[in-house]
Amino acid sequence: MELWGFFEKLKEKLSYLENIRIETYNTIEQAINNAKVEKPIWNRVDNVVVVLVDLKNSTQISNRKTKRVYAKFLEYTGYPFVKISKSFGSEFIDIKGDGGISLFSGEYAEIKAFLAAKTFKTFQEEYVREKFKNKYGVNLSFGIGISKGDLLVKLIGQRGDDKFFVWAGNAINNAALISKNVKRFSNKTVIGIDENIYNVLNQEKFKNYLVISCGCLKGENISPWKKYYTKKKSNFKYYKIESDWCKKHGEKHINAVLKIIENY
Repeated sequence: MELWGFFEKLKEKLSYLENIRIETYNTIEQAINNAKVEKPIWNRVDNVVVVLVDLKNSTQISNRKTKRVYAKFLEYTGYPFVKISKSFGSEFIDIKGDGGISLFSGEYAEIKAFLAAKTFKTFQEEYVREKFKNKYGVNLSFGIGISKGDLLVKLIGQRGDDKFFVWAGNAINNAALISKNVKRFSNKTVIGIDENIYNVLNQEKFKNYLVISCGCLKGENISPWKKYYTKKKSNFKYYKIESDWCKKHGEKHINAVLKIIENY
């Protein structure tokens, strides 16, 4: 490699950054379809809800176990995350090793995103975590962050196969921040949501299904949600929940919420 000549060509290639601009689209699909490598344009979509799932202690797990065992962990993350997200209307899903993102937009995007996240959490707790803990001595748990805001997307790389979608903006940044914060609370999977999403869940028509518990766990109808502030942004408020769908009422609550959003 001719290092300095290579650097000069790379610098020349990046000269387009002086002309970079933002174009706004109405839907995630439009933004994705119009994302181009060769154009100095980032595509923006407003009011997108991001679900970001990240495996806790992934580096330790990877170092302690064989690659075959670690691959099993990733399969138990990836396939359920994709299948469940799609079932609740996700418009874009991306798996990055031991985590992933799922994007929702449009009416009741906040509700669909939360239903997907809590369903994924419940599956992991009911069918995955104890299995791997007993068989491999590993606690498989996740930090799940959900946030709503603007989102930017661009294809980065070069023409051909070497190009990748890159996402940026408040929605994904805050979802990542929440995901990182909620990992500290429990050895189980924890969900954190920003205040805007919590306010939607807390609407009168949804709160008895998504905010107030059915009462089976502690014998009374209380809210299992707790309010916190992130360490890095002292003014950034979010709410976290550790409970799963109730075996007796979970399916009923999901279907009741889906019926509400389908009729509006």
